[in-house]
Amino acid sequence: MEIENSTLFYNCELALSFSSFCIHAPNKDTASRLRRSLRLMAMQALKFKKEDTQIFYPGCKRPFQIPARMALGAMALSDIPASSNNQPSRDRHHDLLGADYMRILEFLMEQRQEGNIVIVTSNTTNICYHTNDLLLPSRATWTANKFTGYNYLRSWRASRQDNPLAPERLNPQFDTMRELLNRDGYIRDYEYTLYRPDDALCSYQTDYYLCRDYCGDEVRIGVSRPQDWQLIESAEAIRS
Repeated sequence: MEIENSTLFYNCELALSFSSFCIHAPNKDTASRLRRSLRLMAMQALKFKKEDTQIFYPGCKRPFQIPARMALGAMALSDIPASSNNQPSRDRHHDLLGADYMRILEFLMEQRQEGNIVIVTSNTTNICYHTNDLLLPSRATWTANKFTGYNYLRSWRASRQDNPLAPERLNPQFDTMRELLNRDGYIRDYEYTLYRPDDALCSYQTDYYLCRDYCGDEVRIGVSRPQDWQLIESAEAIRS
C-alpha cells in the first residue's frame, strides 16, 4: 500500500476495508491530529477508491470518519468512486440540502423511528426550532420542549465567564462546524463540547445536515444517538 506523506502516519497501522481507508492510531491525540488534516485524509480515501477514511484509536466507541468528497471541492458527487456501503448517507445529504418542508418532516420522523435525537436549529439566528422526545434530562438537563426558542449561542460560548445572553467569544468548534456545513452541506460524527443550560460542560457527537429552506429559513439538523455524549464537568462541581 503506497501512502503519500507516510511520516504523518508514524506509529499508525493502515488497512483497507470494503469501503474505507482505515488508520489505527496509537492514541487519541494522534487520531485527533490526523483528523485535523481533513483534505489529506479525504485524499487517501479517494486514492484507494474508498468512500471515506476512518481513524481509530484505543478505546474509541466510533472512529473519526472523513468522507472522500471533502477532497473534491466543487467536483460533482457522481465523480466520487462508487461504493454502495454509505450511499444512503450521501443521497440523504443531497436530498435534504434543497428539501421542502414536507421532506424535512419525513426525515425527522425517519430518524425518530431509528431511535435518534434530532434537533433543528436556525443557521442564521441559532434559535432552536425543534427537539424530539429522545433528548432526555439525563443528557441535556432540560426536557425537549424547553429547548424550543433556545439560543444555542449560549451553549456554544467559549467559557462560563462569557455572558450567556450575549457571548462575545464562541467555542472555535462552532466556527469549524459552520464552515464545514457551508462547504459540504453535511458533517458526519462531529465531536464538540457544549455548556448545558445548567452550565455543566459536556462532549457530544452529532451528524449535521444543512437544509436551505425550513419554512423560509436555513437550518442545520443535528442527529445524535442518545448514548453519544459524556459529562466533562458537572454543575455540582462548578458550584462547589
